[in-house]
Amino acid sequence: MILKAIFQGLLLGSVLAIQPGPSLFTLIQTSSKKGFKSGFALAIGIFLSDVICVLLAYLGIAQLFDNPNNKMVIGLIGGTLLIVFGLFSIFHKKKEEEEKGIVVKAVNVPLFITKGFFLNILNPSVIFLWILWVGAVSSNKEFTRLHISLFFITTLAIVFITDVLKAYFANKISKHLSHKILRKISILLGIILLVTGLVFIYRVVSVYF
Repeated sequence: MILKAIFQGLLLGSVLAIQPGPSLFTLIQTSSKKGFKSGFALAIGIFLSDVICVLLAYLGIAQLFDNPNNKMVIGLIGGTLLIVFGLFSIFHKKKEEEEKGIVVKAVNVPLFITKGFFLNILNPSVIFLWILWVGAVSSNKEFTRLHISLFFITTLAIVFITDVLKAYFANKISKHLSHKILRKISILLGIILLVTGLVFIYRVVSVYF
């Protein structure tokens, strides 16, 4: 049964790892523009937010998110955050010295961890997805607390490892691309984040107003 829990956690982690979303696009963008260390810090923030979501769901505190007012606030904040990130990505331009590698700024690791954490945890779909899976796995009568713990430890580990790999390869690939191409990619990812944020806010407005 322990192997079964680990195997199922591995399968879920693999599925979640390939799902597109704001966190994925931001991770790729950050790693390609700011370097692997920045992308790695962002992945840590995303991982920590996933852990918090799982713990809250397992402890039953996730019922707070069933409150319509809480859902509305989370949706509005999350949507606004994505719009801000999207606009910044579209309109922000590096200085010529930075693009040529003349200026090397130190990576603000806490900042990127915080960015990854809030970017992920303020995404309503992430919260409710973890609530759904925690509820489904916890209702399995064959699973004890040990099995449930192993299931989610495996799931979270797979998601984190693949996020780190995404950051690594995005950074490696970016080194072989011209600044014009990277700029176009940055604009494209910014548009994706912007549209996603607008969709979040539209859903909130259409449901609660």
